[in-house]
Amino acid sequence: MSPHTSASRRAASAAVVATALTTPLLVTPSAQAAPCRGVPKHVICNNTSHVVGSSGGGGSGSGSGGGSGPFIPPPPEGLADNEAAGFVPVDGPAAPAAAPPSAFDLAVSAMAGTFLPSPKVRTAPADKTYIRMRTSLWVEGVEAKSTDPIGAPQVQATATPSKVVWNLGEKTIECTGLGTPKGTSCSYVYQRSSAGQPGGSWKITATVYWDVSYRCLAGGCAPGVLDPQQTTSAPTPLVVSEIQTNTGQ
Repeated sequence: MSPHTSASRRAASAAVVATALTTPLLVTPSAQAAPCRGVPKHVICNNTSHVVGSSGGGGSGSGSGGGSGPFIPPPPEGLADNEAAGFVPVDGPAAPAAAPPSAFDLAVSAMAGTFLPSPKVRTAPADKTYIRMRTSLWVEGVEAKSTDPIGAPQVQATATPSKVVWNLGEKTIECTGLGTPKGTSCSYVYQRSSAGQPGGSWKITATVYWDVSYRCLAGGCAPGVLDPQQTTSAPTPLVVSEIQTNTGQ
């Protein structure tokens, strides 16, 4: 190869290199610019955080505009906490005040804190009676009872004993009122002795039913009634024997 040919090739190679260095690089733009996302005071575009309201203007350098700060990731998807997102909640209308309790509700509360006594069983003859003999039944220790007034309308409830249900072992009966020692309003005639019963006696109980009503002492509400209540005595033994008769010849 001649010296002239080698010099020509070297000159051509140098020209190609120079052309490559001076030709601008072609940058293929992305199909779509990344959307801007933001939280209050920051806007993020193309993974670059911009402080909203900062004094820095747009400028070149490192591919970010003037006034940009460090990258701040967006809040998690579905963030519902306004305070965490930088929003200050605006006070809405005040919740309506709760309605005051009704006279019925106040009466229920008053009765819930009131003790109604259990009755005490009484019979005549006492402790022991006989078959085919009228036995008087009554209870003691119970009487009408009123609660303390409660609430702004001054609601007062009153419990009044109305009837007694007697479980006499041999039978169950119902008597109006509390009964008396004379047996005019409540009594029973046994047909069988208690000899075959545990302890040789019938175990009798009395259950008092109470009617409950209420009223407003200061006015302002209509009177009403509550569900009846009941109290039961302790089991009381009653011996019932047969009458022995002797007939002479």
